[in-house]
Amino acid sequence: LDVVNADFASTEEVGAVLDAWPRHAPPTYLREPAYLEEREGSAGFCRQLTTLLRRHAILTLREPMLYTARMLTILFVTLFFCCVYYDSRLLVQEQVMQKAFYVFWLVCVPVSFPVTVVYALNAEFTIIRKEIKDGMYGPLAYAIANSLLQLPMMFGFGVCALVPSFLMLGWPWKTFTITLIVFSAHSWTFECIAQFFSLTSNPLVGMLKYLNVWFISALFSGLVFRGSDVIWPIRLLYYCLPMKWFFSATAYSILAESPPYEGTVPCEPRPDRGICIAGFKCPADPFGLACFGQNGTQILDSLGSNYDAVSSENTVLSDLLIVLIIGVVFKAMYVVYLYAGCTTGSEPDVPRKMTI
Repeated sequence: LDVVNADFASTEEVGAVLDAWPRHAPPTYLREPAYLEEREGSAGFCRQLTTLLRRHAILTLREPMLYTARMLTILFVTLFFCCVYYDSRLLVQEQVMQKAFYVFWLVCVPVSFPVTVVYALNAEFTIIRKEIKDGMYGPLAYAIANSLLQLPMMFGFGVCALVPSFLMLGWPWKTFTITLIVFSAHSWTFECIAQFFSLTSNPLVGMLKYLNVWFISALFSGLVFRGSDVIWPIRLLYYCLPMKWFFSATAYSILAESPPYEGTVPCEPRPDRGICIAGFKCPADPFGLACFGQNGTQILDSLGSNYDAVSSENTVLSDLLIVLIIGVVFKAMYVVYLYAGCTTGSEPDVPRKMTI
């Protein structure tokens, strides 16, 4: 293979060997060439899938940077933000916005790390493309095996991010399961986005594309500005990117079941009694600048008056469904481009004629 294959040696060296061969070829070399018929792969789809699952599981264990290192990074980053926003566990009016800002960082920061996936999968794609073109397995088997391996890792990311949040910030544990599911779906969606951009010929360009999508998603997450204030068609980004839906579901999960907040008293909206917001007011805050309500419904309605991604209406399941749909769209585009990249290409050069 080193002598006659340009994959292992330079084209010039291979050409020199082939040109010199006729002078040393035995007489049987002059026989008429026989053409081999095209042969289908010997392994079925299930065999391909199980083999690829086993191989990539071993590669994941041997190369921890793709998942294990990210889990540890998410854990340490979450602990850092929990320390910064530690007072948001207090059930006082001044900490409502601090809790909302912490959710914003929880939404944005962990899904910035898949930028490393773009680089890693781009290098892997070079090998995968050769193996698929050599008929070792099909692109669909590889895509399904890779996706099945991703799912438990996404839940691992969720555990690393949410356990410190619930322990240190006093979030209601009854909502842990649904919050974990939504977080994992959100992570999976950005994993699919990173996979899609990993097929870019230049991995650095793919990483920049991913960072652009991540930044725009953070910008249109619902806490930076109101989506209804953005002009069309740019407003479509508010609905087509996943962060807004994850922010909405998480905010509802941790606030709807929250214990009562201090600092409010009932009131009636009368001009001679100062500011009264939706049947409550804060005596320590006569202007209502940091007066959000006593229970979760009042707080969500108060936040929703400024941030339309937040609502007291329970839309967690629909938000989860939309996040998954966005991920499926990017996964489908990834499979299509993977299939095209592995099954199409330039035709080989016409064999050179050699005079014997």
